[in-house]
Amino acid sequence: MPTSLDLPRPQQLRTLDAERLRRYHEHLCFYAGDQWPGRSRRAERRLTFNYARAFVEKVTGYLLDSASIQVEADDARTLAGRDRARTAERALRTIESANGLAQLDFETEVDCAILGDGAFKVTWDAEASEVRVTAPDVQ
Repeated sequence: MPTSLDLPRPQQLRTLDAERLRRYHEHLCFYAGDQWPGRSRRAERRLTFNYARAFVEKVTGYLLDSASIQVEADDARTLAGRDRARTAERALRTIESANGLAQLDFETEVDCAILGDGAFKVTWDAEASEVRVTAPDVQ
């Protein structure tokens, strides 16, 4: 009888990722304020102070508040080296602006704090001749 390990790797992922995706769901529920065990009884009032959400967003905002793009050239003593660094910095700022990276970075950092995983997907849009940066949605 074939086991799941006999399947091609893409088909194995669904089984291998089930536990991780279940934890993602639990963590997202907790972050959203669903922190009480079980269902509430009829006429039971539950009060939730969602410090988890407040803490994650405050720390993330603090962490990213001073984030900036800076490029230093290996040969910063030369005019050509400094010019290359400024050109690279401008290119990176253009990519940052075109992709809304400040917001994407904040959202991805929050996801990382909640889920324990974070990633960016960087691709080249050949039609537009531009770099595209997105974050995969694990849900």
